[in-house]
Amino acid sequence: MSIKQGDIQLHASRVMDDVPEGGGGPSTVVIESGQENAIMPDISEMDRALGRANMRQLSVGVDTDDRDTYQGSNVIVAKPPEDPNISITLFATGGVYDTRAQAQARLEAYLNKGPEWAGYLYEDHIQGQRVIQIFQRPGTELPAVGKTLVLVGNEGLVNEQIQYVRAIRVTSVERSFTYDTDKDYKAVIVSVEISDALRYGFIGSPASRQFTRQANSVRLRDTVVADAGSYVGVAPLKKAAALGDFTIIAKTIMTQIVPSAQSETPIPATIPYAAAGFPISAAEAVTFSTAQTWNTTTSLALPGGCLPGSLSIVVGGVTLTDKGGILMSGTQQIGLVDYANGVITSSSGNYDGSKTISYRPAAYMQRMPQSSEIRITAENRSQSYTGFITPLPARGTLSFSYRAQGRWYVLSDAGDGALRGTDSSYGAGTYSAETGGFVITLGALPDVGSSIVQHWGVPTQETVQPAADLLISQTIALALPAGQALYPGAFSIAWMDGQTQRTATATAAWQLQGDATGEVRVGRSEVLFAPKLLPAVGTVLDVTVDTAPAVEVNLQHPSRNGQGRLAVSAGQGALVPYTVEVEWNTLTDQAVLGLYTREQLREMGVTLVDPTQIARDDGAGKLMLNGLQVGTVTYATGAVDFNPDVVIKIPKPVYSSSQVSGGGFSGEVAKYRLNYEGIEYLSAPSIYPNDESGYVKIRFRTTGSSTRRTLQVTFAPEFDLVTGVQAPVVPGSVLLMPASGQPWSDDGRGLMRVLTSAGFVTRGSINYATGRVGLTSWTPGNANQLRRAGCTTTLGDAISSAYVFRTAAAPLRPGSLTVQVPRASGGSQNVSAGIDGTITAPGVVGTVDYETGLVRLGFGSLVVAVGNEAEPWYDAANVQPDGKIFKPQPVVASALRYAAVAYAYLPMNADIIGIDPVRLPSDGKVPIFRSGSLCVVGHTKTSSQLVVSNGQIINLARVRLSRVVVRDANGKTLNTGYSVDLEAGLLTFTDVSAITMPVTIEDRIEDMATATDVQISGEITFNRALTHDYPKDGSYVSSALQASDRRARVSLAFAQKTWIDNAWSDALMGQEPPAKYDQGVSPIEITNGGGSTERWVLEFTSTSQFRVIGEHVGVIATGDINAVCSPLNPATGKPYFTIDPLGWGSGWAIGNILRMNTVGALYPFWVVRTIQPGPESGIEHNFSILARGDVNRPQSN
Repeated sequence: MSIKQGDIQLHASRVMDDVPEGGGGPSTVVIESGQENAIMPDISEMDRALGRANMRQLSVGVDTDDRDTYQGSNVIVAKPPEDPNISITLFATGGVYDTRAQAQARLEAYLNKGPEWAGYLYEDHIQGQRVIQIFQRPGTELPAVGKTLVLVGNEGLVNEQIQYVRAIRVTSVERSFTYDTDKDYKAVIVSVEISDALRYGFIGSPASRQFTRQANSVRLRDTVVADAGSYVGVAPLKKAAALGDFTIIAKTIMTQIVPSAQSETPIPATIPYAAAGFPISAAEAVTFSTAQTWNTTTSLALPGGCLPGSLSIVVGGVTLTDKGGILMSGTQQIGLVDYANGVITSSSGNYDGSKTISYRPAAYMQRMPQSSEIRITAENRSQSYTGFITPLPARGTLSFSYRAQGRWYVLSDAGDGALRGTDSSYGAGTYSAETGGFVITLGALPDVGSSIVQHWGVPTQETVQPAADLLISQTIALALPAGQALYPGAFSIAWMDGQTQRTATATAAWQLQGDATGEVRVGRSEVLFAPKLLPAVGTVLDVTVDTAPAVEVNLQHPSRNGQGRLAVSAGQGALVPYTVEVEWNTLTDQAVLGLYTREQLREMGVTLVDPTQIARDDGAGKLMLNGLQVGTVTYATGAVDFNPDVVIKIPKPVYSSSQVSGGGFSGEVAKYRLNYEGIEYLSAPSIYPNDESGYVKIRFRTTGSSTRRTLQVTFAPEFDLVTGVQAPVVPGSVLLMPASGQPWSDDGRGLMRVLTSAGFVTRGSINYATGRVGLTSWTPGNANQLRRAGCTTTLGDAISSAYVFRTAAAPLRPGSLTVQVPRASGGSQNVSAGIDGTITAPGVVGTVDYETGLVRLGFGSLVVAVGNEAEPWYDAANVQPDGKIFKPQPVVASALRYAAVAYAYLPMNADIIGIDPVRLPSDGKVPIFRSGSLCVVGHTKTSSQLVVSNGQIINLARVRLSRVVVRDANGKTLNTGYSVDLEAGLLTFTDVSAITMPVTIEDRIEDMATATDVQISGEITFNRALTHDYPKDGSYVSSALQASDRRARVSLAFAQKTWIDNAWSDALMGQEPPAKYDQGVSPIEITNGGGSTERWVLEFTSTSQFRVIGEHVGVIATGDINAVCSPLNPATGKPYFTIDPLGWGSGWAIGNILRMNTVGALYPFWVVRTIQPGPESGIEHNFSILARGDVNRPQSN
């Protein structure tokens, strides 16, 4: 017998109410089509004010007395309520007898526990608190408004306490903390206001320099999308679809699963990036040995920061290495590496013996990251992307953010070249630090119209100074009487080195010899002194000198001679060799940089200062400047002749250009990005001025009598880290290796120190602005040898011609974004985005996506291309048809600020709305369409009321219908009295005698297909073409709950000697009894109309009688092996199953059981009606749920 349309019934559950015991399995009530309030109650005024989520369990039944298959059955929401504030969602738990409480738990499991958050709960928190505090490292991501975190106390234990919390307001403050009595470090304290008060007291952890929580404290975890529920729903078409189309556009791909309300959150002037620390590698690696205590409670300290991937520790014959912040022994993880602070923790084992450590030092800079993007279009949309990053990112700084199904995901480099998300499902990739090449595979297809945003750190302003040998030296300013200066003759320095007398004397060329090296600078009456062996701290130097009256001649703007040289005179003769010093000024010709480059240097804050030149005689009549002869000195007459023009090094920004994907920031013209890669130094002429600003000074001594003097000076060495470079030193970048002992490093706060077994010992101080080091302690007797292994200098601020960022919160109120842009000429420019998201102002173009908070900015303007061919930004390929080209005008991106108004979704009270929203998305929406979803596109047409007669044929004017429904004047669905030719679209009435006139006819067309691509815009692509035209009005696309083939069956039957522990086991427990039920002779019968999904026990109470017990329905009947057993299903009025006495064997004993499982044709599912707070829209809120499937065609004769 074939299944007819009337055989498919919708059953109410036993408890149709929003109570914990709601649902509970099918009841006897069959829901008739069009019956008011058969599923959901009316909507109250409070529901409209506060929001509500109603849940009801329904079951689709096949009411036939056989086991015919309802093939490929599925359930859809065919039509939503007309009220836009009401949503209908379906989902299935798989349990026939599940209650509302069980279904609610399944519904709420959209988010699940993820990896530990990059921070921990700061100190203890008590029950009832509505603010939690998080202790985390500066530069790490803050929880966003709307973010859900999970607190887990006693994780994995029987007394585990777990609570999901959602952030509704987030603030942070950076504070300094002290350790080891006199040392400081910085940490960020994040205060997070949460939507629900804490249900438990949670144990936190105190401040920790290693940023590690205590073992007994609560774990703070991120959440990942578990999406345990598969939600289906319906959406109207946004535009009509035509026969043959593979793609339709729905108004949304989401459904409102829980109500939510909006609240506005102002974002005040905010930097558009997280200032993350990135490593700047030292020039060379260092190796040293140490006997520091190192175990699970005491960390191993390096002299300073460490470059990821460079660490090697040899201890006890084992080599330990680092990998992405993890300390590895081979393939085993044994600890953690804090690269920025140079702290290594062990999670297992003690390593207290001698250790040989090799690593490359690194300074960690807080800099604005570079940014770029890959725009996602329908053509380039993929899960895999490759490319190159320029300029090359520093290790551990590269991240990719992408948006899929309306949610952002991030893949980051931990320093080992591997790109990972906080959960493996987010995707993965690799990055080459040598080439900048990357390969990423995303966890899902990104949304069309979004971007893959790239952020990375790069030391564009920093110069890694090469490794060099330095001398510990002191520049001694000789305190001579006024008017006196050094005179050739006796010059010596004597000092005691323990019991040994040390002496250094000056050669005729004023170079030190003997027990020290250095030089005497006669013109300035100072001496550079560097002893070959370091004396004791506080050693007194006895300096013996000859002095004579100092002579200086000032010449105001002397003119060049015919050869372009300066020929001047000291005004007297008999000059003493090695005492002549000539000083003059020069003006640097910056034209070599070009106007555009000079503008960018000014934007960076770099000022080029015209230098002063000082040349000295070599004792043989040559005037020398920086090792090169520039003129001559005639000692007898005092004549000086020299070339005053020199060549110096000046900084120049290094650029490269790259096309901005997608044709520009606003789409009308192609623009491109000017990549700023750093600083190089060019040779530039520095010319003696030909106007009145030029001057020359000549200092010298003349032959005559001298006076011998003895001075005493305490040895207090102070020396330059880098000579010839006027640029500040990056704090934390200095590492010096002495001739013996441990490395010296700077602490980032101005102290030089050495790490000993007792901790850090101060060696002196460093002036970061000048790069000068002053020492206060050292090891006496050591050779004066100091290797500069690490030192980085910096210059100015980084500039950028394009910047892409995500706002701190999203969505944004349209028109609320304002960007403050610094200008090279000084001051700033405020630029506001339009309602349509465009940003246009002089020198600034861009867009903002208000929904995602993605902002794209470009700085520059269109100029005539002709005449700019020599500019560094010019590329002929970028010239527009109108002859113009986009000229980038980089700005100091670290000075960018933005302000906006974001709106957040406030979670509603769970007790009122009926569902706890914290584990669901903050806006209460979940996707109902995904790639792979089974979808149904449909349109239902309803005729006007008709009075029909026998034999009347109604042409429904459409062919290949999916179904026809006839209702009488009372709205009752009729299953008899007519026949339908669906293919031809003809309805024939055969018997109208029992029909109450007039009738209403509904005919429906449908197409079922699998979604191959779903985009957040509502665009859904199918694997097959549509076979009908679908008008915009009245057409819907539904995702389907797949119920598969439905037919009743007995899936399991076996005998067991006793019912052990009343366990509902699907496998034999204990022994089999001698007796059996022979399914081969007399199979247990079941029908679609009566069968249910249940586990059964037939327990013998005598040798022939038994009780019938269901796992969910309990004891429902008694039976005898000598009679037919057909217990009645009260939900359908038909037997659950039928057991014929012929199947029973003999030998049954008291306590024996027959275990069997039945699978019914019923398919249970849950309906969620979500009411958003808002105004009422009418009093009728009907919706249509459609059970669909195929049946076997009846055989024709």
